[in-house]
Amino acid sequence: MGSVQGRGMVGLAVLLLLAACAPARAQEPPDAYIIKIDGMITQAYSKAVQRKFEYAQQQGVGTIILELDTPGGTIQDSRELADYIFERDELTTIAYINDDALSGGTMVALACKEIYIDDRLGTMGDVAPIGPGGQIVGEKFQTVLRESMARYARAHGYPEALVQAMVTKEVEVWRVQMQDEPEGTYTYITGAQREAMTDEEAAKIVSEKFIVPAGHLLTMDAQRAVEYGFARQTVKNIQELYDVLELDSTKVRRLYLSRSERLLTFLDAFSPLFIVAGFVLLFIELSHPGFGLPGILGIGCFVAFFLVKWTLHYVHLLELVLFVGGLLLLLVEVFITPGFGVVGISGIVLVFISLVLAFQQFGLPASPGQTYAFEMNLLKVTGSFAAAGILIAVFARYLPSLPLLSRIVHGRDLAAAHAGELGELRIPGLSQMAGEVGVALTALRPAGRAEFGDRLLDVVTEGGFIEKGARVQIVEIRGNRVVVGPYREA
Repeated sequence: MGSVQGRGMVGLAVLLLLAACAPARAQEPPDAYIIKIDGMITQAYSKAVQRKFEYAQQQGVGTIILELDTPGGTIQDSRELADYIFERDELTTIAYINDDALSGGTMVALACKEIYIDDRLGTMGDVAPIGPGGQIVGEKFQTVLRESMARYARAHGYPEALVQAMVTKEVEVWRVQMQDEPEGTYTYITGAQREAMTDEEAAKIVSEKFIVPAGHLLTMDAQRAVEYGFARQTVKNIQELYDVLELDSTKVRRLYLSRSERLLTFLDAFSPLFIVAGFVLLFIELSHPGFGLPGILGIGCFVAFFLVKWTLHYVHLLELVLFVGGLLLLLVEVFITPGFGVVGISGIVLVFISLVLAFQQFGLPASPGQTYAFEMNLLKVTGSFAAAGILIAVFARYLPSLPLLSRIVHGRDLAAAHAGELGELRIPGLSQMAGEVGVALTALRPAGRAEFGDRLLDVVTEGGFIEKGARVQIVEIRGNRVVVGPYREA
């Protein structure tokens, strides 16, 4: 009996020991994490990848593999992510290009300590900065990129001349072998460096080959990426990469973007559209009496914009105060101050400044890179204002005649002012009222109410401001609205 109890106690002790050891084994960190970048690199995407790096370091993992299949993204955000990776000296960062790492994707790859590339579909290169109109921007911006990429190249042993040829199409590159270099070892020089050689230096050239002609941006397939010294070697798949790196595939874990991070990335890509939609919807709201769906949607657009930027740590209290203060000044200008002057202009300036600052993590630029980012952000916000202005002009001209929008925009409040069959039913003879004179019961900015004899109508001006109590005259019955202008005695 005692022996049975003894064996039971031993068995229980073994089970307890196994239970104690199991969590410890489960908590063992992997040998490496792999993160896939497979879309446009935006502010949100860059921040999400940086958070994955921080998580990996917290788990004690020293190797991170970036699987790249991206056309790049905004230069500002790609450069920010590349700089972050480049500064992780404590980590072994490996770029696996599968299939494409173009533009900003190439920047991220060069920032890693090692590059491997798919032998069939892998492509890298073409990092020329593109402006909003699709054109390559000038030398001022290209210099910033060349400096960043040259820093990566010097640290990791990549040919600087070829890096320049990825950014600037005017750069031509030669591959030369000098007398004092071992067989099979080459130096890459630009055309300008080749022309600047003295006769003595040129005489030491054993062989030379023209690699990149002027007028072409360098883009490399897998074989040329290896030949030119960027990729360590080509691989057929991820398993072969594990074998090359001597990693056990069972001890490599993937870090995926969460649903919230993917949603944030999606919304961030449409940040300028939120600005445009917000202004247009608020204009529609202010152009009609009451408060309805356009106003709610307009406010929602700006809330979504600032919420995304707040989550990315681009927006702080200053930006919010400037934006709200600017909107309040605009409302004062619209509803209290006649005409449009200093108050309204000040409101626009505050709103503009707040939106520019919401796209960046610094105030005034203090480096060439920040200057480039600042100018791009100015273009984004200016373009958003211009697009909103064009749409507002279109809506101001055609909104009242669009049946769908006229039903959405305060249909309940505008019922009394509808022309057509409904207007005639409520106010007989409305279509014959053109030319009648009345009094503005509210300020017309440009919409409001006016009294014509015993008839109270919702009216709209052709864009001008008319003070409360001023005499107005119906100049036109246009579709479903009554258009008025200041009354001028003959």
